Amino acid sequence: LFSAVQSYNPKKSAVTYSLQPFPTTNTLISILPEHNHICIPGKQSKRTLTCKIFFFTSRMASDQVTLLDFWPSPFGMRVRLALAEKGVKYEYTEEDLRNKSALLLQMNPVNKQIPVLVHNGKPVCESLIIVQYIDEVWKDSAPLLPSDPYQKAQARFWADFVDKKIYDLGRKIWSKKGEEQEAAKKDFIDSLKLMEGELGDKPYFGGETIGYVDIALVPFYSWFYAYETIGNFNIEAECPKLIAYCKRCLQKETVSKALEDPQKVYDFVLMLMKKFGL
Repeated sequence: LFSAVQSYNPKKSAVTYSLQPFPTTNTLISILPEHNHICIPGKQSKRTLTCKIFFFTSRMASDQVTLLDFWPSPFGMRVRLALAEKGVKYEYTEEDLRNKSALLLQMNPVNKQIPVLVHNGKPVCESLIIVQYIDEVWKDSAPLLPSDPYQKAQARFWADFVDKKIYDLGRKIWSKKGEEQEAAKKDFIDSLKLMEGELGDKPYFGGETIGYVDIALVPFYSWFYAYETIGNFNIEAECPKLIAYCKRCLQKETVSKALEDPQKVYDFVLMLMKKFGL
């Protein structure tokens, strides 16, 4: 008698009761008092809660989410963390970037890169775009971006800053030598100090809870050990508040499970350096 189905319109879900479709839970709830059922509580408030939970879990069950990823990628870690914060279950597919799968080439024919989120057969590419997509699709819990337009713009600015500064400079630290490496180290620390200033005394960049900028930045903590060891410098000595923030983030299970072991990442970077003759 009571089932949930996905309507033909992909933008809406429909609930079916006694073979009659109802486009929203509120419409269905309005007719429930007329139909007593052993599975539906008698009290109206409990009926409402029961139907909404049923509707939500049925909708979630219809979602097919696959992440094409590569384990040491900080960009992939972003997506893993965002999915964990939202409580979204997904299938993880590890890619061999030396021998990219047909699925990856099909889902991202332009850049042919990970991560790619495949949601009900539709691909979404580029990590920050994927995180925004996750926030918009699974918006019923743990908002990642602020609702205020100005605060949202600021969050996007700092996430973009992470991509343009932290990633690029970190790569130069392990791939360059001499003056180029020294310049990259200085710019890297200066960039982290700017982020430290933006963090201020807040627990997270997003305020009291982990948000968009946190998800953009904290995966690089897995790479800090490699940068420090190869570049022969100490990030914590220069940016103690930022490292304390990273350690605070790691106390959250969603973060600790999404991030990779720094030693493993360091070993991976050493392998890359050997491969490229660095």
